[in-house]
Amino acid sequence: MLRAKTLFLGSTGLLALSLTSCFDSPVREDLRLRFLPNGAVVATSTVRIHDPEQSNPVLARRLAETRQAILEGSDPWSARFSAVKAGAERSSWEKRLGVLQAASRSAVLAEPRDLEEIFRDTPVSVTYSVDPAQGMAELAIVPGPSTRATRRQREETARTLDSWTEALAGYLRSVQDLYAYLDERPDRARPCFAHLFGKRLSEKDARSLAKLAPEEERRLEALDDAMGRVLEVLAVPDDGAYSPDEVSRLVYDPFPARLSLKLPAAALQVEGFQPDPEGALAVRPFSLWEALRSLQGRWISPDPVLAYVDGSREGSELDLDAFLRQTRRAAPEKLLPSAREVRAEIENRLRPEPLYRAAWRITPGDETPFRWEEGEAP
Repeated sequence: MLRAKTLFLGSTGLLALSLTSCFDSPVREDLRLRFLPNGAVVATSTVRIHDPEQSNPVLARRLAETRQAILEGSDPWSARFSAVKAGAERSSWEKRLGVLQAASRSAVLAEPRDLEEIFRDTPVSVTYSVDPAQGMAELAIVPGPSTRATRRQREETARTLDSWTEALAGYLRSVQDLYAYLDERPDRARPCFAHLFGKRLSEKDARSLAKLAPEEERRLEALDDAMGRVLEVLAVPDDGAYSPDEVSRLVYDPFPARLSLKLPAAALQVEGFQPDPEGALAVRPFSLWEALRSLQGRWISPDPVLAYVDGSREGSELDLDAFLRQTRRAAPEKLLPSAREVRAEIENRLRPEPLYRAAWRITPGDETPFRWEEGEAP
């Protein structure tokens, strides 16, 4: 596992986590199901490839093989879409300087069984039913155990859980120590967090760094190191093709991609699915990092390591003022969980719901002109 390096320069007041500038997975897969008013479905798979900044021949080989399979049409999504009788199909590639960065494939599925076919090679059982007489549609998904990981990957994830949950327990104590100090010295919150988030800040915030007291340097150095240990799970080892978080998803997540549903009307019944920021219904991914994200606010709030990662997506800057506006809260030290208790919470969040179900109204005779995307010309 790659060790995140911590750099603390007390004389300049800079605290930086020099792991990577982007925490996105090297390969991200999404599947969106957009249900039309008449009951048909537009299924769209998207694969995005993020090249690492560091030199890693093993990862480079994995990404090259992924790109070649997509371009040749031998990747899993090409096989899944080829197995259905689509009423219409559309595909696109995005290249930069001749290198594939993203690939998208869409198909209009008129028959419910075609949607079920998309998941045939996965441990996910899908049932989609349309009742024209009642004007109702219903989607039910029953996930089975993930079958994507090898035995070696399962053993690797078990070891990662041991070390990572211990790191999380230490991280919570470092945050609690800083928050307790800031409860007594709230005027020191801005300089402390400005140093902690370092280069993730805007130029304006970075220029406002003030000198830290020795006791603040000590607390921030401890927290910086603890954050580095937590962030290791997102780093691809120098001799590996996957990050520990990616491997954990192979172990725990039965879904072939991040799944979201866009319904033509408000759902009448929902089970398992969660609303996402764009108004769709989604299945929460199952990996170590997503499990931690789902625990946000459980022991501390706001969570510095989650804010640090979210402020690093696609090179974005961390909004220090927005972070500081949040009410700081940390459980008393005696109530913070042990590594064993953290592991139990993480493992609990790695279990999919037994059933994902949604039901909504349809208009079987709807003659709205077809559009691949809402708002697009027919």
